[in-house]
Amino acid sequence: MRFAMRFVSVLLMCMSFAAMAQPPQSDAAPADPAVPAEVMEDKDVALVADDVLKGFEAFWASEENVSANALALDIRQCVETALARNAQVLVADDEIAAAKANIGQAESARRPQVKVQEAFVRVDGLQDIEIPGLLGRLFGGGLNSFQGKKDQRRDVLSISQVLFAGGQIQAAVRASEYLAQSKEWTKQAKLNTLEFEVKQAYYNCLLARAMVRVADESVVTFKRHLGDAEKMLEVGLISNFEVLRAKTEVGARESDLVAAGNAARLALINLRRLLALPENTDISLVGKMDWTPLSEAQDRLVAEALETRPELQALNKGLAAASQNIRRTKGQFLPSAAASATWTNVDGGGQAQPDGWTLSVGAEWQVYAGGKRRHDVAEAKAQKSNLEHQIEDVKRLIELDVRAAYIQAEDAAARVKKEKGTVELAREGRRLAELRFQEGVGTQTEILDAALALSAAETALVHAVHDYAVAVAAVDKAAGRGSVHCIETSRAVKK
Repeated sequence: MRFAMRFVSVLLMCMSFAAMAQPPQSDAAPADPAVPAEVMEDKDVALVADDVLKGFEAFWASEENVSANALALDIRQCVETALARNAQVLVADDEIAAAKANIGQAESARRPQVKVQEAFVRVDGLQDIEIPGLLGRLFGGGLNSFQGKKDQRRDVLSISQVLFAGGQIQAAVRASEYLAQSKEWTKQAKLNTLEFEVKQAYYNCLLARAMVRVADESVVTFKRHLGDAEKMLEVGLISNFEVLRAKTEVGARESDLVAAGNAARLALINLRRLLALPENTDISLVGKMDWTPLSEAQDRLVAEALETRPELQALNKGLAAASQNIRRTKGQFLPSAAASATWTNVDGGGQAQPDGWTLSVGAEWQVYAGGKRRHDVAEAKAQKSNLEHQIEDVKRLIELDVRAAYIQAEDAAARVKKEKGTVELAREGRRLAELRFQEGVGTQTEILDAALALSAAETALVHAVHDYAVAVAAVDKAAGRGSVHCIETSRAVKK
């Protein structure tokens, strides 16, 4: 055999073994009328999909031209590699770090502010003033000792502490904390999206490689028909036109094989991009699509999504930050108080500028600011209202996302069952066409048409299984089910 195991052959062999293992229908128990018809159909679809998945596993097990040093990856390893290396995750980490830095910036307003100043001052225009007699002796040589020297050096150490700021500092700190938590939920949303993209790219690689196998099987089949036609031409059973048509179809199938190979290479390039691997990395994928029947109702999945979707949680944290921003802007209407301590040393300043400490406590209340504070509050309220409207819109989008993914999964499952029967029918049609042709009652056209029908049915079946696997991954993403949760998000949930 040219290949270790051919995709379609293994698929049909598995279905044949399953049929042989079933007990006779006459001894089977009657169907339970209490079981809904749709439940029975789901079980049938699950069995059909299991057969198809076995065909995928056999296809990958028989993959040729795989380097011994190739990086073997299953779908879980692909997801873990992407979450560890992809630049989107690193960008999200940087955004979280920046948001946490904003918390420290807001908290710094609570702490004492310490400043040190040193300056050299030259004052032009000072004149020496002498006071004669007894008064001059009392002033110790005149007014020069009071007014200081022309060249002075001033050293200043000042410490200030805000005592009350109308709640603005506390509100700013809390708003920064909520925004940091929002960034953590945003990172989780990116992780879930990246995980889905990796799964989709992984399944696309499986699909592309399977299409290569289907195209190769088609080439082998048409070459065999071409050989049979040439033999029948030699004995005069058919005309040369039939041989020419067979050669044309072989060329078309070979072109399809080249196109399928190019699609497989492009799929691997996209997967390497998501995994952040060099393009020269040789990858060997462990081709297994786990069958995960949809056992939960749509309404339950929608409720779960509205509770766990990180995009919605990020907006909720942003809404909490907006509420704190309103408190901060309202704090501008309240008075503020602060205390300060200043130590001054002036070299050459004279008695008019004594050295030492100066302590002060003061309060400030801005009575009128031209309407700026009122507009600041209005802006903060508008921002909060904007987020509330966004949350309502996102909730509807999440519900649509879940229901659309669920419907697509149901549609793909139905197509798996349908295309499985189509493949069986097409295979039987090709067998009968070959038999008629060998007996001299059929034509080459019938064989080619039957082979084309089988190739189309196999292609549709592979696409249906691929679409179902992607749809199930989309349902998990829509429901907010990420296989990996970042540590920052776990802390955000506790808060």
